[in-house]
Amino acid sequence: MSDNSKIAVIIPFYQRTPGILAKTIRAVLDQTGVDHFQIIVVDDSSPIPARQELAEFLPMENGRIVIIEQPNKGAAGARNTGLDSLPADTEIVALVDSDDVWTTDHLSNAVYAISQGFDFYFSDFYQLGQTVTAFNRAGRINVAEHPLLPSSEHIREYAGDMLSQIIHGNILGTSVTVYAYSKMPDLRFRENFRHTGEEYLFWSDLALRSGKIAFSDRPECRYDVGVNIYSEPVWGQEKFLTILIDEVKYRKILLAEFPLNDAQKQFLNQRIQALRSDFVAGLLHRLLNNRQLDWAILKQYLQVDKAFALTLWPAAASILFKKLSGNTSPR
Repeated sequence: MSDNSKIAVIIPFYQRTPGILAKTIRAVLDQTGVDHFQIIVVDDSSPIPARQELAEFLPMENGRIVIIEQPNKGAAGARNTGLDSLPADTEIVALVDSDDVWTTDHLSNAVYAISQGFDFYFSDFYQLGQTVTAFNRAGRINVAEHPLLPSSEHIREYAGDMLSQIIHGNILGTSVTVYAYSKMPDLRFRENFRHTGEEYLFWSDLALRSGKIAFSDRPECRYDVGVNIYSEPVWGQEKFLTILIDEVKYRKILLAEFPLNDAQKQFLNQRIQALRSDFVAGLLHRLLNNRQLDWAILKQYLQVDKAFALTLWPAAASILFKKLSGNTSPR
């Protein structure tokens, strides 16, 4: 791969607070060791317009920053719009959300790894409000089991089964995902999710199509404050229930469409059963606290998980019995 490889950074944008996108853009522009890349910002009908946010950058960047404005389609739809807009000679795509901040070496590390024949690169990162990195907080990866690349002190070849990693204990983040776009230009996010799930399926597709995967054991991104699906809803809220629907849906798709072994299938089915119980508990919480229930949400869940109808009432009875006996409650 030449030093002039065509690199695109795709940023879906939907924020309610000014100043957030500018911080992300500044971090992308501060990348060292990589001169040739384009930034594509997809304004997904953001309440704070991208053009307003980037007014200070656009005159100076000479077309390097491209803003695409569209009706709201969600994060997956915005990322796909960015992917659909890429020139045919694009070689590398790096993804970052509009409220996250890269370290200055993130792109150069990714380009180095891909130049060594790797198809997919990621790194450790700091999740929102955390002082311990994602790898260390979750304990889902032992970096010592993955060999260092020659002449690198922190970039390693991933030596495990990435699909199993995603299913059993995900370590990936969208804002540290970089891949060889030229080898899989048709790869896209699935847009039929409201909150979450499309990123797990994208990573799963990427894992299956990648020959070799590399990662940095150093954090190269900090997740910052912005629109975040998990920081807003609380137990029993309708948004909490719709997130559970997405959580079940993507696992159902993994079971139906991906080549899984028995252990992977068993784990996914156990997680789906646990999510069913959470959904029932959330419904009961609303009913017991005299909150209106949007029956359309229950209908959506039944469309995703048809077997749920057979377990709904037994699960509800079990939760109520435990509540009445003082053992637990649907919160």
